[in-house]
Amino acid sequence: MTAQNQPELLAPVQDWNSLKEVGDIADAVYFGIQEYNMRQKARNFKRSDLENIVNFCHNSNPPTKAYLTTNILIYDSELQDLEKVIIEAKSAEVDAIIAHDLAAIRFAKKNDVKFHISTQANVSNIESAKFYEELGAHRIILARELSLKQIKLIKHHLSNTEIECFVHGSMCTAISGRCYFSATIEDSEKFSANRGNCVQPCRREWRVIDDQNHEFIYDGQMFLNAKDLCMIEYIPELIQAKIDAFKIEGRMKDSLYMKIVTECYREAIDSYYENSYTETKIKNWLSRLSKVYNRGFHTGFYFHKPTIEDIQLDIRGNASPFKKHYLGQVVSFDPKSMTANILIEIREFTLKLGDEIFIIGEDTKHNQKIKHMVFKGEKIKSIKKKRYDSPFKINMRVNKEVKEKDKIYIIYKT
Repeated sequence: MTAQNQPELLAPVQDWNSLKEVGDIADAVYFGIQEYNMRQKARNFKRSDLENIVNFCHNSNPPTKAYLTTNILIYDSELQDLEKVIIEAKSAEVDAIIAHDLAAIRFAKKNDVKFHISTQANVSNIESAKFYEELGAHRIILARELSLKQIKLIKHHLSNTEIECFVHGSMCTAISGRCYFSATIEDSEKFSANRGNCVQPCRREWRVIDDQNHEFIYDGQMFLNAKDLCMIEYIPELIQAKIDAFKIEGRMKDSLYMKIVTECYREAIDSYYENSYTETKIKNWLSRLSKVYNRGFHTGFYFHKPTIEDIQLDIRGNASPFKKHYLGQVVSFDPKSMTANILIEIREFTLKLGDEIFIIGEDTKHNQKIKHMVFKGEKIKSIKKKRYDSPFKINMRVNKEVKEKDKIYIIYKT
């Protein structure tokens, strides 16, 4: 547990933009370089970035821990280079590596680097957990298929090793992600999920035929397409189970997703310890979480085994009813008044105070509600335009610094 016995909040990052968004919100971040991690399709950091990443994290206020993912299956041809990466991670003062393959664990032990056991190892029982504790694991990321009761039991039988559990994000139909479906469909080990390059065939529509009864069980449905895990309503139960770290999945998501999800769970954890964790706050967190990418929510295996109700049968990709619609771009920003002139570039729109907008640019990723608008020199509460002939400007107060050409999106419920 972190200071004051609080669980560590662990957020995903895939590049500098996402690290800057969550680095001062989470207690720790996990990331990959271009090799040896389970998200090869993420943007991922350069190997030469290791020292700068760790320095950025450790110099945050308060300091943030940095964990490097080295959690794919390893082949003989990669052993020498993998050990070099682990040595480089030690030199950069990475707080721990996340490992699955015993080769990565052996190199970590050899070079005195802390290691966390990846969920890929599917630790699902007391004896497996104790094995890794005796091996020297600082932390075990338990299999996602465990109930809260099973998690409590494993935690009770460990002496020193911490446990980490996922609390939010994508769920894999295969056992903790150990799947050969992708490699089989693509007829190539290059696309193995266990090598970090899954093409996600489970998110597609499939037809299943019962050859004895000659009938379709599933006919053109995404019956393998699990909904996303969301445990924001059950933070007290997870804290009371003495879970040491709450992990957010999402290294393939954009930095705005990472920021909003991390903010919600940060607030939830803090609210519990401040005795201000309320139903009103839960509704607010769920509302915010529903506005970023999701496939619908469920509670995974924590309270019961998922059923067909926990599968997203009909919607491919983002099932959120909230969609971003392009509005325009920033043409100028005044840091003294914290206002920006926005060039509206769509032909029809409605804007009012309280509407939520996203401001996105190369170095800008934030969302806010509109609190102040000026049009033609006058304060306005709302504006509605239909079929105007040319773009025009609105002055708007912003919460953070923005830059010229940053894009403005408004959130509408479809």
